[in-house]
Amino acid sequence: MLKRITFLVIAIVLVKPIYDFGSQWLDEAKQLLSDNNVTIQNATSDVLSTVNSAKDSLVSTATNTLVTMDVELPDSVQTQQELEDSFYYYLSRWETNFEIHYVGSTSDIDNLIQKAVDEAANRDHYILGHLADRKIEYEYSSFDAKIKVHQTYLTNAVQEQAVNEKVASILSTVSPEEMSDFQKVKFVNDYIVKSTAYSEDSTASPHSAYAVMFEHKGVCQGYALLALKMLQALGVETQYVVGEVYTGGHAWNLVKVDGEWYHLDTTWNDPTPDRQNVVRYEYFLIDDTKMELDHTWIQDDYPNASNAKFKFMAQIDHAYEQDNLIYYSNVDDNNILYRIDLNTGERKRLTDSRAQYIVGFGDWLYFSNYSNGAYLSKIRIDGSDESILYRDEVNNLFVEDGYLYFSTDEGLKKMEL
Repeated sequence: MLKRITFLVIAIVLVKPIYDFGSQWLDEAKQLLSDNNVTIQNATSDVLSTVNSAKDSLVSTATNTLVTMDVELPDSVQTQQELEDSFYYYLSRWETNFEIHYVGSTSDIDNLIQKAVDEAANRDHYILGHLADRKIEYEYSSFDAKIKVHQTYLTNAVQEQAVNEKVASILSTVSPEEMSDFQKVKFVNDYIVKSTAYSEDSTASPHSAYAVMFEHKGVCQGYALLALKMLQALGVETQYVVGEVYTGGHAWNLVKVDGEWYHLDTTWNDPTPDRQNVVRYEYFLIDDTKMELDHTWIQDDYPNASNAKFKFMAQIDHAYEQDNLIYYSNVDDNNILYRIDLNTGERKRLTDSRAQYIVGFGDWLYFSNYSNGAYLSKIRIDGSDESILYRDEVNNLFVEDGYLYFSTDEGLKKMEL
């Protein structure tokens, strides 16, 4: 019988780049702020809003993709297919105790039941990934069997309904009909990585999508299952992959982008220790050849991924995307600020400064300048007019409601843009 598999993942520790601080006088800092007409405010106690636009049609569409099978079951089933349908009916509703009456030959009842369970579970890998322990008992005669099932899950029906509603709410903030497959996969990868810290310390099972969604904690199984749920709701063909890394069992996804299959490992794209809004892309849309360097899986069970079109994504760190352009810290060039055009593949070095925590607003980019004390800096999107805004080490930059937020040793601060 199927049991829950506990997945492990290696910890990817990124070393913080070394930078020169350089001492600065307080009056110089004040003069700089005055010259740039910048006002810095404390923002530690701010209540930050979340995007929740009302797009009823999309919410309805997303919700419809997540509903369970809505049929009436007969009092008894007579074929292996009907038995499979019955198991799927109960599993898709997260039922823990149920009984199925089978009328037919019971000469091979053990195999009949096991095959029905396996086929039912494999219909939906999101459900399959959440199955835990199962106990099946049955009483039977030559042509009749009463099958009693006790099934446990990593979550329950109430939690799964909450996941469905939350996914629909998140997807209501985007317009899938205007997004490419690449953009959909990047959206899901970025959302999960930015909102989740790899951890087994959760109240709900860390292997569940629920823990990743609502506690912002989880392990690879939860990461991959939530990615599966969100990508399928966006209309991206996705598979849930179970394999191994050198520490043991692991889980990730295969996604189809523009008709080609690629591997996506959201867990290994999430830096550990957690770096909040930072996303890595080393395991973003990669082929079998690169994946099998440190992952193993039964390749005959899954489609081949042979296209290396997006291998350039591995060099991208601290990415900010705007108008199909990605501004990023280039890990292949000492974390210098670069730009890449996703339409043409053209790359451009924007400055000699090492940039991290890159965000944008209008025609400006803001970043932590690791070539100069990790001070808050800005530069135009064309690479001109670079300047320092705040002479103190800053990190975890983000933009919300017309303000730039950033963290310092003194706490969270904000600056109106």
